[in-house]
Amino acid sequence: MATISLIGADVAACEKPPTEVDVVVVGGGFSGLKSAYDLQQAGLSTVVLEAKEAIGGRSRSIHRQSGDGIIELGATWINNTTQPRVTALVDKFGLDTAVQYTAGDAVFQGPDGQARRIPPGSPNAGNEEDAAIEISLLGKVDAAAEAVNITYWKDYPEDQDVTLDEWLAKSGYGNSSHARGLAGHLARALVGRESHETGVHYLLDYIKSGLGLVSLNSEDEGGAQYLKIKQGTTSIATNLAKAMTPGSVLVNTPVKAIKQHKDVSIVTAQTGQVFKAKKVIIAIPTNTYREITFSPPLPKKKETLVSNTKPGIYGKMILSYNEPWWRDAGLVGKFTSVSGPLCFSWDTSDPSKSQYSLAAFIAGDIATKWHALTDEERKSSIISHLESLVGEDLAGKARDVLEINYAEWTKEEFIWGAPTSAMGPGLLRKYGDALRESYGNLHFGGGETAYEWKGYLEGAVRAGERVAAEVIEALGKGQK
Repeated sequence: MATISLIGADVAACEKPPTEVDVVVVGGGFSGLKSAYDLQQAGLSTVVLEAKEAIGGRSRSIHRQSGDGIIELGATWINNTTQPRVTALVDKFGLDTAVQYTAGDAVFQGPDGQARRIPPGSPNAGNEEDAAIEISLLGKVDAAAEAVNITYWKDYPEDQDVTLDEWLAKSGYGNSSHARGLAGHLARALVGRESHETGVHYLLDYIKSGLGLVSLNSEDEGGAQYLKIKQGTTSIATNLAKAMTPGSVLVNTPVKAIKQHKDVSIVTAQTGQVFKAKKVIIAIPTNTYREITFSPPLPKKKETLVSNTKPGIYGKMILSYNEPWWRDAGLVGKFTSVSGPLCFSWDTSDPSKSQYSLAAFIAGDIATKWHALTDEERKSSIISHLESLVGEDLAGKARDVLEINYAEWTKEEFIWGAPTSAMGPGLLRKYGDALRESYGNLHFGGGETAYEWKGYLEGAVRAGERVAAEVIEALGKGQK
């Protein structure tokens, strides 16, 4: 294989012959890197083309400016029991983990605007009637999700293949403002979209893929937010890249075009570099396929998915303090609001490094409005909202921020959203099989193609392993 520098060279395609490899992987996120690693372990020459200046996809770990500690602007948590694939990588690279803080009450702000302290295991509702509705609704959502087949979509009932809002009304909860608020929050938190535009089949499939609502919303031993990686989640990506053939991972190399010729594909980057490969793995968000010119064009079913899949509208802000004032006040750091701008949060502190941080998430239409603010307005809006959520006694402490870091994932070039994408009604049932279906020399990975743990690091790793195995089998290579 020809030598490839880490940073793509600005050379015209005609000035340099194509770099020939067995496989080109488009996308240097967790899925693309894991597939490339597996392919190289199987003896296949492989190059990864990452459009952005750094690898890791929707993971972004940075060093805190005001002291020791890691700030996670993207993916943050793993679970060593329910997420074995990503845990295996953490163990392989000798990374350290810390258990998520769980002691104290949560705070919930419902449609009535009142912020209430919620003891562990209690409903969010402020009265018995709403509490009964909440328990009933969440139980119904969990039961409906459990009934979904996450590997076969065509048998989902057509009369139930509606938006989450419509499903809510069909299920008898449409007149409850508390139920509508919870449903809206659920869609925003999980897929970054509103309940009126999210297909309930897609949302239920997503919930089932993450082992249910309790798993997705909790931080105990069975929860999705159980362990943090002390070196940062991006360290998994960088260790994967280091374990691969030197020079085989290129950053700042967005792909412009992919042309198939029988058993060979020509991949052209915006840098002018050209790659010739037997197989190409597409491991980027579905909504970004449109930034690549495919020749011949993608099949109609896949093109329909590309045209209609919507990236999650998402932002994440980390507020760091000199002290864990919420812990001192008996709060766990979970602040939830159905109106925002702070939609939900978790404590992301590392006491061993005197780092005390809250991670605030902004999602859906709330995030759209937040994105339109100035930098100072974005910061002050979250701080002001946090002040109102904790009340007058703690407002001063909430205001006394040491450091602020944030990412607007909706505005991230070559990604355009987080933590995943969403589909409207009918799309998964009609076109779900096309999501992972290969096309000629093209094979499709990326976190959205995972069966389990969509939107999580575990799902991205699993998707990478699946598509790598698919390519290895297609090329007739046995894994070493």
